[in-house]
Amino acid sequence: MEAAVKAEATPGAGAQQRPGVDFVNPQLAAALAHPTRVGIMSILVEGPASPRQLAEAIDEPPNNVAYHLKQLRDLGAIEVDRTERRAGGRVIERFYRATQRAYFDEKAWELLSDSERLGLAWSILRLMSKDISTAMTSGTFFDGYDANLTRSPMTVDAEGWDEITELVGQAAEDLFAIEERVQERSEERGEKAEIHAKVQMLHFRSPAPR
Repeated sequence: MEAAVKAEATPGAGAQQRPGVDFVNPQLAAALAHPTRVGIMSILVEGPASPRQLAEAIDEPPNNVAYHLKQLRDLGAIEVDRTERRAGGRVIERFYRATQRAYFDEKAWELLSDSERLGLAWSILRLMSKDISTAMTSGTFFDGYDANLTRSPMTVDAEGWDEITELVGQAAEDLFAIEERVQERSEERGEKAEIHAKVQMLHFRSPAPR
């Protein structure tokens, strides 16, 4: 799962910047185990959003979202990206952006209780399911680009399981490196990257086949 060293913020530039990659600290690890915060961070890591937009996206009451935003801001996981006036200028709407990614290494994962791990896992699986469903219904899943679908039932020993774990972890690090290179090229060329991708990776222990 994923976090980051706090990046220098430039007001209004949140859509151009992506949170860096680092592992969560113990305090943040426990905070991010909450499903609502997982939902909030999953949206803000893609770009700035207001509390109103977040509440609609994750189907949570605005007051509840505001509470969790405050907790995440106090932990340094998010910050204000910009403010906009709406309702004829009578209301100031804040837009937040992520400064960290919720990336859990083995040590951070071990800090969580069994119930926190289960809650976090369910939250991530729901997000994955929603990502796939949204892409399928919108028609972008096979829209001109090759989608990679792999399902690989395997029977392995303990050493093989560890090798798979290491492989998936390395793949996640490689993905973040690709994202950083894309950002560098975009800044050099003065062009925004336009292909919005979601990469889902899972490996888990399965019951024995019948």
